[in-house]
Amino acid sequence: MSKFNRNQIDFRIESLKLTLDGLSQSLKKLRSKHEESDCSDGIWLLEISEPIIGSAFISLQNYINSSIYDRFETLDKQYEKYKLGNYLNNTKRTDIELIIGLANYFKHRDDHGNLFRTTTKILSDVNLKFDKEIDITSSPIIRGFDLISKNWDLMILIKIVKQWRIKLWC
Repeated sequence: MSKFNRNQIDFRIESLKLTLDGLSQSLKKLRSKHEESDCSDGIWLLEISEPIIGSAFISLQNYINSSIYDRFETLDKQYEKYKLGNYLNNTKRTDIELIIGLANYFKHRDDHGNLFRTTTKILSDVNLKFDKEIDITSSPIIRGFDLISKNWDLMILIKIVKQWRIKLWC
């Protein structure tokens, strides 16, 4: 009989679902406001949505790294575990790697120094621009989210990380 590991049960997913649901509702409200208003344009919608989407990536990053810790009790070789995700079309990067890269970009984009090499490599590998003077229409957060979810559905990200976590435990 196999030994049961209580950490294999995903105690983290419920709080992630609640977080992403709240952020998703915020995006829906902003989109609705945009559609009702004569004064707002698409640029406004992108600018006001970017921090919400960036916050979602940070929440996902926390879930991913915490899941690695649950499984291995260390974050050693975490970048190898990100490879368990599904590869994005025509790239050598997985959806999980992109989530991690976007979370790191969002957290450190305004730092005085340069982004970490691993972050810039991930973003470059999926053809995302990330310089400090980037226009909102080319924002890695916006364009990266579009790569993962064409409908801008934050809740699809739950499915992605849940499938990845199952692979992590196999």
